[in-house]
Amino acid sequence: MPKSAVAPLVGRSADLAFLAKTLDEAAKGAGRSVFVVGEGGIGKTRLVTAAAEHAARQGWSVAVGRSYPVETGVPYALFSDALLPVVRTLEPATLAVLTRGGAAELGYMFPTLGGTSDRARASAGADPSEIKARLLWNFTQFLGRLSAKQPLFIVLENLQWADASSLELLHFVARQIEGQKIVLVGTYNETERDSNPILRTTEQSLLGLGSLTVRRLGPLDETEVDAIVQQMYGAEQAATRHFSRMLYDWTRGNPFFVEETLKSLVDSGALKQVDGRWTGWEMQTLQLPATVREVVKARVDRLSPNARTLANLAAVIGTRAGYDTLANVSGLGQAELIAAVDELLRQRVLAETGSVDAIHYDFTHPLLQQVIYAELGQARARLLHATIAEALESIYGGVALAHSDELALHFARAHSQPLAQKAVKYLYAAGRGAIEKYANREAANYLAAALEHLDQDPSITDVPRDEIITTLARTRQRLGEYDTALALWRRARAAVAARGETDALADIDHRMGLACYWSGRYADALAHYESGLAEASASSDRSTAVRLRLAKGIALQDLGRLQEAQVEVEAALASAKEGDIRNDALLSRAHRALLLLYAWAGPLDLAREHGLQAIAHAEAAGQRMLEWTAHWGMTLLAGIMGDRPDFLKHLAASEQLAEQLHSPILPLWSGELYVQYCASVGEWDAALETAERTITLAKTFNQRMLLPRLYVWSGLIYLGRGSDHKAKEYFDLAWKLAGAEKAGSLEGAGDRALDVPSIVPAHLGLASYYLAKGHPKEAVRIAEAGLAIADRTGYIVWALQWILPTVGEAALFARDFDRAAKHLARMRRDAGRFHHKLGLAYADACDGLLARFRDGDPARAIELLQSSVDQLEALPFPPQAAKIRRRLAGAYIEVGDREAGMRELRKAHDVFARLGATVELDGTREEMRELGVRPPPKSSPSGAAGLTGREMEIARMVATRKSNKEIGGALQISARTVSTHLSNIFLKLSVGSRGELADFVRQHGLLDG
Repeated sequence: MPKSAVAPLVGRSADLAFLAKTLDEAAKGAGRSVFVVGEGGIGKTRLVTAAAEHAARQGWSVAVGRSYPVETGVPYALFSDALLPVVRTLEPATLAVLTRGGAAELGYMFPTLGGTSDRARASAGADPSEIKARLLWNFTQFLGRLSAKQPLFIVLENLQWADASSLELLHFVARQIEGQKIVLVGTYNETERDSNPILRTTEQSLLGLGSLTVRRLGPLDETEVDAIVQQMYGAEQAATRHFSRMLYDWTRGNPFFVEETLKSLVDSGALKQVDGRWTGWEMQTLQLPATVREVVKARVDRLSPNARTLANLAAVIGTRAGYDTLANVSGLGQAELIAAVDELLRQRVLAETGSVDAIHYDFTHPLLQQVIYAELGQARARLLHATIAEALESIYGGVALAHSDELALHFARAHSQPLAQKAVKYLYAAGRGAIEKYANREAANYLAAALEHLDQDPSITDVPRDEIITTLARTRQRLGEYDTALALWRRARAAVAARGETDALADIDHRMGLACYWSGRYADALAHYESGLAEASASSDRSTAVRLRLAKGIALQDLGRLQEAQVEVEAALASAKEGDIRNDALLSRAHRALLLLYAWAGPLDLAREHGLQAIAHAEAAGQRMLEWTAHWGMTLLAGIMGDRPDFLKHLAASEQLAEQLHSPILPLWSGELYVQYCASVGEWDAALETAERTITLAKTFNQRMLLPRLYVWSGLIYLGRGSDHKAKEYFDLAWKLAGAEKAGSLEGAGDRALDVPSIVPAHLGLASYYLAKGHPKEAVRIAEAGLAIADRTGYIVWALQWILPTVGEAALFARDFDRAAKHLARMRRDAGRFHHKLGLAYADACDGLLARFRDGDPARAIELLQSSVDQLEALPFPPQAAKIRRRLAGAYIEVGDREAGMRELRKAHDVFARLGATVELDGTREEMRELGVRPPPKSSPSGAAGLTGREMEIARMVATRKSNKEIGGALQISARTVSTHLSNIFLKLSVGSRGELADFVRQHGLLDG
């Protein structure tokens, strides 16, 4: 026998060194993802196995998972295979700490982590995409916590066969581990990569993001092939040099081909051991099959009949085969079975894994399984699939449906008419199981296969045909395959129409309307909603009519037809209140729709009433997701109304609900409102820190609707701080993502949805940029275009909140006083009508500036500007108040009250210095110099003077030993918001802990401030 039955790892020192360096860097918190790629047999597994052994010696936890061709449709199979053994070793208490409330979502991947009821409660009322994001996020957080205890090395083999959900999860994890002690290594056969388009796009995306390194393995050279021969057989180089050259030419340096060729030569006697020494190196030619597949086939053909039978069965099973399974399906006696297994292990066809209680066998190389399966032929393979399917079903007994993925594969591949009904049964069960895991791609594949069987064999009746069609339609819809979904819905509609089931017809039209709505076909959506409403009028299920009216109202609102939308949603609310269908969840949805509708169009007091009702009904329904949406809407409304206490109260409630729901997406929507709030109240550092973090995560979770507003709010701060290039970049991104250019080119909304809540701020951003750059006429043009869109679509309050103050200021700077007066009149009228505090404050400011510059009445200007400043500080909006103070100072100086003017300039200077608002700060300092006064220091105040009022409150509470939760409760903000403030306080005061902060407060006598 050779010294080793396995070819040694040679020629990969550079690759091993690279992986070792990657591990060293990740051990310091610089996680990384690497793909090791190459042709079949090139040594990918040998390399990553060596790296895993190195990692284990360095104290890393190692998880190894493998994909199989037969598992391509099993959701999360790859990650489950890798990490389930690790999870099983964790104590329940440790597991609870590591999952931190995310067990329900992780239970989709690891059933031992959470029961079905836990998952049902976690998903109640939530959108499927939200739950999917929750799963991805919680799994990544789990990995991060696990790696904090012990660095984690994850190997994922054979990515070319990975299921779509595993690749989606891989993509997400790879983007999140850069600050973790995690190394993720994937391998795939590069000749098969393009057979899995999701793998191709995953790799391209990660490379584009800079989150992946691809390491390609090439063939060995002649010297390295000779090294294998010498190490395996203990031969001298002088004896093997000629042979190794022939072997290299024959195998082209493929390590697996080299190994298989050597085994073949030993089996044939061409290489043999004589007196402890290997001979045969002097042969002049190699008379062997020309490809590695043919060499493998020749080796397999030399197996005994029982061993070949077992190898055939293992190839058809396709994954790790259990001993009991092989025993049941092979028909071999125990002695025969053990002898056959021993032969396969000895010949290194199979490798043994698992424990004494659960022994499993796997092929030592995927090529072995592929060659053996291909040699069976279709007819024999089908017969074996049928045999295995029925044997497994018998083994699983009453829990067979829990193994529907495995059984569906074998029953479907049996292509047997007598077994077709079972194939459909298990395909449908596997599809439903995939849906429960929010693995829509796999679910669609299973359900489509089930439907194909049904279409081919109409005699199959004992299955829910209609349910399979509608479930597949919903799944296609979730995947965004709207045309395919609509074709399925039409098929389902024809079936229920033939049976005269009006309830089902109305529901299907609702679904078809949603498919049209999500694909941007609004006219078709409205037509389906109308058809559904007509059918619902004759139906006993009146709740469907409520849902149809709500859907129709939302579509009309997106088209900018707010008055029509209001009619539909009010009608939905009236119906939902009727006793026979009264439903708190429906009532909450209707009230929330009206909350947002009136928040855009007014009256604001009515919006608030509907918001409170939405919250109450959501609480009564016990649906925290609905509660969150209502509190989020109320936070938005409070921001519009300038109601700071209400804003903070509802923001805290929405953040608390998001934490309870373990949602990674909901905090982003709350975060956008928080950024807007911080920008307004002068907490610019907190605003930018939150904005940049939220932008990154919004991109990760594809929350495109959030991005335009986040870009605008942060762009305005960058503009104020003199970062014009960054501001313009963000405003341009907001303009593009919001579709502002297309919206402005339309005469009417027509059949095209407009994201007005993003389009109007996008106009605000660009208008502000051109105003700051000294182009007020261009600012007026852009702002008025945004105003026209808001007016055309009925978003009156949104125009008042963002566009009118900007267009008024721009017109004043352009000295177009008539235009400024026209917009002022509207601003005052609308602000008065809606009791809009910010609008009233800006109206006084605009009036004051007109009095000063147009009418030459500085005394009247002082009165109006002072009123504006007082209103803005009461909100409080200190950045805006400071800007008005500069104008107020000019009016005071104009009437000869130099002292009052200087007082206002100093107050403005302090605010601008604290904010880092360099543009306004430089202008203020120049005005001081013109008055012959030396400006204060330009840098922001250091120490306690640099803290905002809110930050000072928090610092004092920390000094009195209050926790973040207690501070948040006292200030009506979330613990997360308190944490953000503390980060800013630590930075400003150069302290590193709560204890150091408490000492600072006490030492500087700030407790009683």
